[in-house]
Amino acid sequence: MAPLQGLIGCWRGTFEGQPDIYDDRCFEPLGAHLVDEHFVRPTTYGGETTYHYDDAQREIVWAYAANDGGRSNGVVTAQGDALVFPPHTYRAPDGAEQRLRSTWTFDGVDRFTTFSERLENDAWGRVDAHRLRARTGERLTA
Repeated sequence: MAPLQGLIGCWRGTFEGQPDIYDDRCFEPLGAHLVDEHFVRPTTYGGETTYHYDDAQREIVWAYAANDGGRSNGVVTAQGDALVFPPHTYRAPDGAEQRLRSTWTFDGVDRFTTFSERLENDAWGRVDAHRLRARTGERLTA
């Protein structure tokens, strides 16, 4: 779980090309797990990701549950100054599935950038990118 320790705390980022929409998120330890709670503001969308080290797989695994019923599971690996989320399947509330992948790159101790892609017609295309900055002394509320 060491690669995720730098995430502990609260963060805020804007989505590329959408400066009025924020991704507010907090990462908190829960025993041997790390919980990431996030809200996309000013919308009502949010969700929670729980990370833990899986002894059998010998890697960090995660499970995401969105407040609209969407969900996904996957693994995350550290590669240099980045966290890499290899291709995984997101299942929307209506059962539709998307193949996604993402990379989170740290820029010092107080910033990181996310870059996400979706597989469509056998090609990866950009979904979004956003930069997050650490927020001190804050807790999220729904």
